[in-house]
Parts: sequence; structure tokens; C-alpha cells
Amino acid sequence: MKLLYVTDIHGIEWKHNEVYQIASSSKVDVVINGGDMLPFKGNLLHQDKFITGFLDEYFSRFESDKIFYIGMLGNDDLRIFDALYQKTCDKYSYAVNIAQTRFQIEDSKYEFIGMNWVSDLPFGLKDRARKDTLDFKLPKQFG
Repeated sequence: MKLLYVTDIHGIEWKHNEVYQIASSSKVDVVINGGDMLPFKGNLLHQDKFITGFLDEYFSRFESDKIFYIGMLGNDDLRIFDALYQKTCDKYSYAVNIAQTRFQIEDSKYEFIGMNWVSDLPFGLKDRARKDTLDFKLPKQFG
């Protein structure tokens, strides 16, 4: 099985397109996106438009090529759009939201498990960040 791992593309369309080109031309079976796939410049409340516009069409390309796109939103991607991201992935059999879940490709011994919470950020808490201590309670995040 041939894998391509990417992360921190931050909604930059040419980078997403380059990932697709490499995956397609290299006959990759699975692309794994470790997070931070939505734009983080400008108004973050417009990340939904990137999901419904760009990512929806983007996932259709992987579907056509029968390349699994296993990804999860990261700490720069707002949690308020998790359901929309899931709904978009659900439209395609080759787009999988791996956050806090396990996925196994049929007829394969390979399992993928995702966890998109990060710990001890040096630049303050974000939506998916938590301190790595037993007594830490995540405060409500706004964004």
C-alpha cells in the first residue's frame, strides 16, 4: 500500500491541488491529512465556504481516482465546522473523517486511527488544544 502524508496546508488551494496531482500520478492508495486543512488567514468564520466550495469538489477527484483521502481538522480549523466537514466527507466513499475514530480499508490489514487534539501549545489555547495534565479542564473557546 502506498501512502502520502500531508499536514498544515491551511486552505492554500495550489497546495491541495499539488497533493492531488502527486497522489494521482504516483498511484498512491491513501492520502492522510493530519489537520489544519482550512484557511487560517482572514475571517476564520468563512472556513465553511472552503469546505462546501473547494473541499467538496476536491474530494470528488479522489473519489473518481479511487484514492482514499483520510483526514481530520486540526487546531487551526474551527470546531464549529466539524459537522459540516463530516457531512461533506459522508458524500464520498473515499473521503474519511478520521478524527477520534478508527477506519480500516476493506480487504486490508491496515487500520488508521485519528486524534486531533493537541497538547501544551506554546502560543495559547485554540479549539482543539488542551494542557497535558490530569486536572486540566478545557475552557470554552471562542472563534
